[in-house]
Amino acid sequence: MSRIPVRARLTIFFTLILALILVAVGLSVASIARNRIQSDMDDRLFRTAADVTTVIEQNFNVQSAFGPATLEQAVPDLGAFTSRGLLVQVLDADGAVLRASEAAPTTPLGDPPPASGDAKPAVGIAKTSAWTARVVNLPLVLSTRDGDQIPIGAVIVGERTDTLEETMRVLEQTLLLAAVAGLVLAAVGGYWIARRALRPVDAVTAAAAAIAADPEMRSSLDRRLDVPPARDELQRLSATFNAMLDHVSAAFSTQRQFLADASHELRTPLTAIRGNSDVLRRQADALPDALPGIVPVREAAADIQRESERMGRLLEDLLLLARADSTAGGASITQRTAHVRLDDVAAEVIRTTQVMADGQDLRLDAEAVTVSGDRDRLTQLLLVLMDNAVTHTPATGQITITVRCETDQVAMISVTDTGSGIGEADQARVFDRFYRVDTSRGRRTGGSGLGLSIAKAIAEAHGGSISVTSAVGVGSTFTVRLPGCSVVEATAGDASSS
Repeated sequence: MSRIPVRARLTIFFTLILALILVAVGLSVASIARNRIQSDMDDRLFRTAADVTTVIEQNFNVQSAFGPATLEQAVPDLGAFTSRGLLVQVLDADGAVLRASEAAPTTPLGDPPPASGDAKPAVGIAKTSAWTARVVNLPLVLSTRDGDQIPIGAVIVGERTDTLEETMRVLEQTLLLAAVAGLVLAAVGGYWIARRALRPVDAVTAAAAAIAADPEMRSSLDRRLDVPPARDELQRLSATFNAMLDHVSAAFSTQRQFLADASHELRTPLTAIRGNSDVLRRQADALPDALPGIVPVREAAADIQRESERMGRLLEDLLLLARADSTAGGASITQRTAHVRLDDVAAEVIRTTQVMADGQDLRLDAEAVTVSGDRDRLTQLLLVLMDNAVTHTPATGQITITVRCETDQVAMISVTDTGSGIGEADQARVFDRFYRVDTSRGRRTGGSGLGLSIAKAIAEAHGGSISVTSAVGVGSTFTVRLPGCSVVEATAGDASSS
């Protein structure tokens, strides 16, 4: 049940409640209707039986005035009482049918008259092989001059229950159809209302997911929710979430601006430190080795120079990322846009990497591919990827740069190594700033955890993307895709492999 969305759970809950209400109402309506119809039927039967009894008593009294009277002579024509489809029988004192209406059977529909005169009218059910009838048995009682009550017969009036059952069947079918239609409409309408009511919650979820999916949060923090006009909980939720985004965006912008300003302001004192460290090291190197304490001074000067150079690279990286954050897509980090031969850039990077390689086999497999971009930045991107590959590939390993133009006019640049590889948990974060898969790196190699972030910023500034596929112990492949590539005819001086 917990996996069912809230809107579906609300719809199911209220549909079940409505179903219970409709069942209770339907059963109540059917019971009341049946009781009402039976009551009307019983009233009709009693009235008819009373009418027949009254006529018989009148006829009996009239005949008694002229001599002995019999029940058979006092019974009137029963056809006048069966115009509404009633079944009428008059029984004698022995319970035999003395006279019956045309549609009534010749066998008694009720019990024989009681032996005593204090019997009361009775309602019962009479069944035959063809039909069932509801009957009223009204005793015929003769009053003597002494005040005794002598039963002389009975009047039985019945009515077939076919009409009652048909009416109830139609009523139950109507109630059932109405209940089903009501439940369907309630489910559809309830789901639509729940979906509409929870739309701001979906918007909050989407906005939060967008922020979570964007580690640099350049564009996701600019999103705002539409605040519904109704003054309800959802309106307050949307307004509160927008206010939170305002605060987070302001804090993020302040942090980003501080990073850019601090990096820029630190360049001047760092330049002075680097210059003085160079002077200090040259002076220390010029002093004789026999001078006491000269060796620690030289080591300290070398450490200062090395750390200042590392800090300078870190500041340049931070300034580059700050410029990438200053505009959407990082377009401001591309200064010069022109047609760039990616195979030439790759060949240049191979030559540069040969100097810092530690015996790795560097190879180039490149087509003559041209894209529109900033040559310096694309060179920097490949240098970052090659530096990363050299750092994590043993001396006996192999590193290959591949350049291709894919069928959809997208340039593909990949750097493949046979190094240590990257675990699945780390692959999703290798492009995050200051994130290092190998925590032992840092001061030993000069790594700051910004290289791959810079590569990603450069790729996105050119409208492209970067991704990684890797297996631990097998190696890694970093793939950059840039739009708008074209293949040019290779000349004799073009490098294809190395």
